[in-house]
Amino acid sequence: MLAPLLDDRRRLIGAIRGIRKQWWLARARCVLITSRARETSSLVAMEALAAGTPVIAYRSGAIPDLIEHGVTGFLVDDVDGMAEAIGRVDAIDPAACLGTARERFRLADMLGAYLALYAKLIAESRTDAARACA
Repeated sequence: MLAPLLDDRRRLIGAIRGIRKQWWLARARCVLITSRARETSSLVAMEALAAGTPVIAYRSGAIPDLIEHGVTGFLVDDVDGMAEAIGRVDAIDPAACLGTARERFRLADMLGAYLALYAKLIAESRTDAARACA
């Protein structure tokens, strides 16, 4: 249970979003991503970097493509590695995190990539439908 670990310095704030989420992310020393799911992207990691907050995460899914080990956070393989990385997080420059987010996650670029993917899927669907009718 989490409750015994909470005190004046550690508290549960619950689900947050919008401006409140940005506020908390920008003030965090780091964001821990403890999931080992092989996700194709990590919005949590992107949001943290955009807030200038380093990310410590397991080396799985898209995380290694998003986090530059030792520059924007740390990639770890186990709980001990995560604990050790927390102790080194102050070596990460928040400006590097923010700069990476601004460079790699620009809205226009991301929107263009999504639109190109949708166009490709529509074209493939039409080709498949044409073959089925032939």
